[in-house]
Amino acid sequence: MVHEQAKQLSPIERTEVLDDLAIAATALDRQVSREWAMEMYEVAKNQIDGQDTWQQMMRAAQRKNALTVLSFTDPEAAAERFFDLEPSAGHLPAEDPRVDLSRHLFVRLWSKEGRRSLPAIRRMAAFTAETGEYPYAAMGLLIPEVARVDRRIAQELFAEAVRHLGDQARIHRTQGAYLQVLRKSWMVANQRQRRAAARAGVLRAQRAAQQGQDGGGHFYFRYYLPQGTVRLDREVEAKIYDLLPFLDDSDKRLGARLREEYPRLREVPVVSVGVVPWRSAVFASAGRDTPELVEKAFERADLQFLPKWAAEDAARAVGVASSIKSAAAREEGLALVLPHYERLDATRAEGQRVELARDALSGTEASLAFLEAMIESEVILRRTEEARRIARRAWKVGVGLPDLGKLAEICGRYWFGDEEFYTEINRAPDVAARLRLLARYARGAMKDQVGYEEPN
Repeated sequence: MVHEQAKQLSPIERTEVLDDLAIAATALDRQVSREWAMEMYEVAKNQIDGQDTWQQMMRAAQRKNALTVLSFTDPEAAAERFFDLEPSAGHLPAEDPRVDLSRHLFVRLWSKEGRRSLPAIRRMAAFTAETGEYPYAAMGLLIPEVARVDRRIAQELFAEAVRHLGDQARIHRTQGAYLQVLRKSWMVANQRQRRAAARAGVLRAQRAAQQGQDGGGHFYFRYYLPQGTVRLDREVEAKIYDLLPFLDDSDKRLGARLREEYPRLREVPVVSVGVVPWRSAVFASAGRDTPELVEKAFERADLQFLPKWAAEDAARAVGVASSIKSAAAREEGLALVLPHYERLDATRAEGQRVELARDALSGTEASLAFLEAMIESEVILRRTEEARRIARRAWKVGVGLPDLGKLAEICGRYWFGDEEFYTEINRAPDVAARLRLLARYARGAMKDQVGYEEPN
């Protein structure tokens, strides 16, 4: 029903519905998922005209999204269409969306075809490097898998990734992705390759700073380490800091020299190779770089990572959430870490849960994001009825907001078939909004089923 009705929507709205439907179908009928992903690709390719910047971005993003979902069921078909993709002018120089596709596609091709997949993977990697960004995140995942079969070839791939770094001046996020290759593949490389890789990272960071390519504004960085919090206010310092573990392992002399060149780095603790530090990075343009606005930006960034951080170290994550200055953001952060905190200290977590649930259900203002976090936490903590009460309030809070997709997905995941959901859907302002919510609801309903896959 939703699939047929979506044919009446605008091309962009139709691709949004097809995206959720194709993802949901991975757990139900993988052939249908393939067909819907292909349909989404064709709609994005042929019907989104791309005349203005926003349309260009949507056309590029939705074609990439379609092939990403297609890679779950038919990676060869996704690879066949890879060379048709291009980065849009709207995405550059901030990012190249194709590298997100490669992160899913390459490992699936390798898993299915083994060595036979490598020529195609190398061609795709070279293609994105020539026209946008080398797919470092994808290669960081692939190289260790290849090393299990052939260490020599894995080292060749590592060397290729390092060689491409000098070409990558266009994409701002490249070094962050490059670090993924170093962290995941460091033990695959030999000592000479490690030294070359660390030095290449330093050269790229310093060259970007000299050429004014630190993003066109001011970046701030905050690291939450077991030893304490580190704040760096220069992008080049943060990039060098990220490389220090690798320099200390492969080129101590250069590491010492850089600490002299950047005195702030003498004072800060450094994590071990292979450890991914908890880091938030925020950008402030001119006039938006007051301490208050920068702090608010850090809060928003921290909220994105807190669930992942809590899974790694609940005590430290609770500390980060508790330190958030804004009351509303702090409540959201505490709700996000609550299930992990419960495993650490059940008594204190229950007290925190009661307080947060009271705020979620009271008549005071509550953000939709906080309510969504509380719903999921209450379900995980087996407080189902309270979760349902919070969900009812969330729909009321969300009236008039443009995006209720996450709330719809949560309801689909935990209350499939609940008539209350359909009542809320019928309040959506138009057919397109209703269909998008129904598709997201279906995705939530499939989320815990065997075979379900979604982009990460």
